[in-house]
Amino acid sequence: MSQSAADDRASLVARIRGVFARRELLAALTHREVQVRYKQAALGMAWAVFLPLSLMVVFTIVRRGSGARDDGLPYAVWSYTGLLAWTLHQTALKGCVATLVTNRNLLQKVYFPRELFPLAKIGAALVDFSVGLVVLVGLMAWKGVPFHTSMALLPMVVGVHLLLLLGVGLLLSAANLFFRDVQYVFDVLVLVWMFSSPVFVETAGKLVVGGIDVFTVLNPMYPILEAYRDVLLRGGLRDPQHFVLGAAIAGLWFVAGLAFFAKAEPKFAERA
Repeated sequence: MSQSAADDRASLVARIRGVFARRELLAALTHREVQVRYKQAALGMAWAVFLPLSLMVVFTIVRRGSGARDDGLPYAVWSYTGLLAWTLHQTALKGCVATLVTNRNLLQKVYFPRELFPLAKIGAALVDFSVGLVVLVGLMAWKGVPFHTSMALLPMVVGVHLLLLLGVGLLLSAANLFFRDVQYVFDVLVLVWMFSSPVFVETAGKLVVGGIDVFTVLNPMYPILEAYRDVLLRGGLRDPQHFVLGAAIAGLWFVAGLAFFAKAEPKFAERA
């Protein structure tokens, strides 16, 4: 390994340690994000489940009822689980895109790890996700879906999802500080990404390049969404190898996003 590569790796590890050392500040920023989001809302955190729940109702009606799928799961529960995970994904990344721009005054003043800004957005979205999980448990009980011990694997799935969110979120937040077009391009790309993933339909279509189905193999959200359903609804991972591949891709996104963020940070103040 070259000295330059070793130095880069040491720098990234140091950044992760720096963020961990400021975990109390991260908790405070996350709390602020949640408070600001629901401060003036009459329904409060009930809005956290409004989008996935309403979309679940719409898609269930479109499919003419909530009958069981081929795997025995009620469509309402199956779709809500995917929509809940996707809402976490979309909300977290949308918050990350503009976070450095909206906090540009702080970028020019006090120093602390700048990664805390996108991390706080992801943390706030994770709070919403936790509220949505409570609704999912109630929906499962109502529809007669059994509870499995595999639910204990949920933190593993969420952890892999967070790796992906951190990588993509860090990259988007830094890129948007330099090119404001990123926030507009993101709105289009996240829509394409959703329809390329099994959010509310089993198969999102095919895009075969060089004999590889890009939507199922190279899209990390495909195995992550299925893993959510596997551990919460089906009793265990049906395709561990596919999930490991998704985890590896999420890890690569994390390293790439953190490296890009670290490289761009010296110019944050002048670009804010």
